[in-house]
Amino acid sequence: MQWGQIKTLFIISFLILDLFLLQQLLSKQAEDEVGQISTVAESIETELEANDISISEDAIPEELPEATPIESESVHTFPDDVMSQIEDMDESDKEVELKEDGQVLQVTFDEPIEVTEDTIQSVVADVVPFASRYSYWGWNEEAGAALFFQAKNNKTVYFNNNGYLLVNIVDGEMTGYVATLLSFEDGEYSGPSDDTEITIEPLSAIRILLNNGLIESGDEITSMDIGYHTSYSLPAGEENETQVFASTWKVTVNGDRNHFLYTLDGTIIEYINEESFISDVKSEYGLKSAEEEQTAANENRETN
Repeated sequence: MQWGQIKTLFIISFLILDLFLLQQLLSKQAEDEVGQISTVAESIETELEANDISISEDAIPEELPEATPIESESVHTFPDDVMSQIEDMDESDKEVELKEDGQVLQVTFDEPIEVTEDTIQSVVADVVPFASRYSYWGWNEEAGAALFFQAKNNKTVYFNNNGYLLVNIVDGEMTGYVATLLSFEDGEYSGPSDDTEITIEPLSAIRILLNNGLIESGDEITSMDIGYHTSYSLPAGEENETQVFASTWKVTVNGDRNHFLYTLDGTIIEYINEESFISDVKSEYGLKSAEEEQTAANENRETN
């Protein structure tokens, strides 16, 4: 065998050995990372147990969804297909108004429609032609409203003035609704690639809330979901800068209390308030509560 062939064999042999050692190193690093994650998780679980905080079964998602932020356009007009649905609405039994340069739809029924907490979703699906673009948030009896938020990529866009459907309810009857829709840019996210990762794992999110006094002894984490939120909820009907909606944890405690924090850095979103959101929309578009309707009726009787 010639010396050149021997050298080639040596080079190939060392290359195979290097690849083998690299594979062993990467495997060891992966095992160490898994071990560190397990150790952190065990530490948090011990801390929660010590504080008498429980997590209901199936509260934490088995697989975390993609966390890539989404970007909105500067003007939020109803898309063409939704505009066609609005234009085709039967106005013989309702008043249909487009406001704020066509960015807000307000519908008022001539005869209110009876609804309950159990039937609200099916009723809305029947009377709002583009209801499938929203996800149901909840029924607020005290505020006299049912709230839906726009959905994108099968995730909810939480509390934004340009992406909601608010149903006004008076004495168990749906009197009308107000709807807006965000317009999102097509294409891939243009921001930093690090923003697309969920760095705050579910247990870490719970620990952050605990350390900030938002979860107390005896509480139960009943669900955790990931949606979108932006810190700047701009007024409907105005042309604004492009907004970035970041991936956001919604942590539900005891089935009725929600906390929000960004999945990227764990920043808690403290200013979200459902009652204030509903009140602002109803005030802006003249939607009256049952008490206000009764007061107006009494005033009319006194006048007459």
